[in-house]
Amino acid sequence: MSVGKVRDFDIKNGNWSAYVDRLEMYFVANKIAEDLKLPTLIALIGEPAYELLSTLASPRKPSTLKYKEAVELLQAHLQPKPSILAERYRFRQRRQSAGETIADYVADLKKMSRYCEFKINLEENLRDQFVCGLRSEYIRQRLFAEDNIDYQKALVLANTLEAAERDAGAVEGTQEQTTSRELSERIHKLELNKCSACGVNGHGAHNCRYKEFECSYCGQPGHLRRVCRKKEFDRRIKSTISNRGNNGARGRSRRGRVIGSSAYGAGVWRSGNMARGGRSNARTARSNDVTDAAYWLSEPAMDDNSGSEQDVEGTNEEPMYQMSLTNYKPT
Repeated sequence: MSVGKVRDFDIKNGNWSAYVDRLEMYFVANKIAEDLKLPTLIALIGEPAYELLSTLASPRKPSTLKYKEAVELLQAHLQPKPSILAERYRFRQRRQSAGETIADYVADLKKMSRYCEFKINLEENLRDQFVCGLRSEYIRQRLFAEDNIDYQKALVLANTLEAAERDAGAVEGTQEQTTSRELSERIHKLELNKCSACGVNGHGAHNCRYKEFECSYCGQPGHLRRVCRKKEFDRRIKSTISNRGNNGARGRSRRGRVIGSSAYGAGVWRSGNMARGGRSNARTARSNDVTDAAYWLSEPAMDDNSGSEQDVEGTNEEPMYQMSLTNYKPT
């Protein structure tokens, strides 16, 4: 009974050198004699490889060849000997790729050096290319600091440093992830527990002792002044009016609309023509007077000949000034 199994050789994707090496070990394990190596090779390589061997050996038959001749015929066709200079050039260009471990990088370097024929200088060239091609700047500098380090020591030290970097990164990543998750959970918990009646975290409005209190700003029950929505709305309105007034709006004769401080901008209409002296009143109006009403004034154009008002801007109203009722003097 034979030891092991050798599959058919794949002409398109197979490596003939590696296949022959495995075949040699099969011969040794099964104690196959020299005169039986060729028949065993022909029996194991499969039909496509045998057809190729027949073509290469023509007009001779494969059975008339010696084992070494058959191997060399297939070797010259499937894996012709490459240029040494070209192989060394590719070897020198090899760098560690992103995400590639040091072990994989070294394995590929050794594979590429097979046809470079470095001979007794193999390890020296492997060391030089290995260190120069490392992706980690920290590991490279650490190896540069070593005096007369050989290939094996450089490989051991680089693997140790890579493992240390990987472990440290895993610990830091876990800590950052835990901190971020805990912070998000705390913020979410605070937002859920924020009371809409008093604005304090840690309880809901249904458990708040101020849920029956009457707001001193809007007069509605169920919340305090500091969380009053109407107060926030009015503050934004006054801020908008003040900003527009400070951006260079100038007063002219106006026919105004007064918006009082009633709920959410519900105002009282007051008509009447302001005298030209309204310009000075507009200029001296205080934007920080939060106790008086906010004035939204729309400006119609005046006909210089007849003195009648002609609305050239339509019926759209534009907020212009915030005025104090104490400073307003209708004519």
